[in-house]
Amino acid sequence: MKSNIKLALVSLAAAGMLFAGCAKKEVVETSGTESTAAVSSVSEPATPAKPAEMSVYFAFDSSELDASAQATLDAIAEWLKATGTNVTVEGNCDERGSREYNLALGQRRADSVRDYLIARGVPAGQIGTVSYGEERPVCTSHGEACWAQNRRADIK
Repeated sequence: MKSNIKLALVSLAAAGMLFAGCAKKEVVETSGTESTAAVSSVSEPATPAKPAEMSVYFAFDSSELDASAQATLDAIAEWLKATGTNVTVEGNCDERGSREYNLALGQRRADSVRDYLIARGVPAGQIGTVSYGEERPVCTSHGEACWAQNRRADIK
């Protein structure tokens, strides 16, 4: 009977050591006193929040991504890789130029964004593209300040 009790105690001690080995100790200092807390060493990586900005802007007659656009797309790429969300990149233009020219420029802008995201590790199958040319302006006034808002690619 004593051997059964000893065996049970040894088993409990071994199980306790096994669980203790799965946690790390963290020292927390509060008001000059120290306390020790067990913290699980197994944690899920945090899923990044959807970026607040889901559009990038272009210079007149350009599909080149500037540093600001690249920074925005870097955050979007991390979010897309973490979530697996499928998106469509919508290329847009201001009202200057012919309808055909603006559709082609909008497509170049959408393709530029898609290519950048793929280069940052987003699977190509997650990204579709479409050009709306000048058909979906966010600003309908005339002038550079308004046109600059319409030269964009929206990630939807």
